[in-house]
Amino acid sequence: MRALGRVGDGELRRELARADVLAAPSLGGESFGVVLLEAMAAGLAVVASDVAGYRAVLPAAAGRLVPPGDPAALAEALSELLADGALRARLGEAGRRLSAEYAWPRIAERTLAVYRRVLAGPVDH
Repeated sequence: MRALGRVGDGELRRELARADVLAAPSLGGESFGVVLLEAMAAGLAVVASDVAGYRAVLPAAAGRLVPPGDPAALAEALSELLADGALRARLGEAGRRLSAEYAWPRIAERTLAVYRRVLAGPVDH
C-alpha cells in the first residue's frame, strides 16, 4: 500500500484498474461518496465507513459498510473480500451497474427535467 496524494484522472483510472478493493475508512464529514462511485464505476468492491455520504451511495450489494473508527471491523471486511474473488467480482459488477445512475448524462437528464417542470409553471388540479 502507498499513499498517492492528489492524482489526475488518467492516473486515478490506472490505479483503480490495478486495485482489488477500495477502502474508504473516513471518520466523517463526507457529504457524498464520489470516491466510492469512481471505484464502483471501475468495477471494484468497496469497504467504507458507515457515514451518511457513503451510506447514500453504497448498498450492501456493492460493498461493505463498517463503523467509523473501528479498525477491527475494517480489517475483517477487507479480509473477507480479499479472500473471496467471486464475491469481489459480484460486488464489483453490482457497483458498476449502480454507479451508472450517477453518470453525468443521467444527472444532466434529471437536472433538465427539474428545470422543465419549473419553467412549465404551476399545474392546476
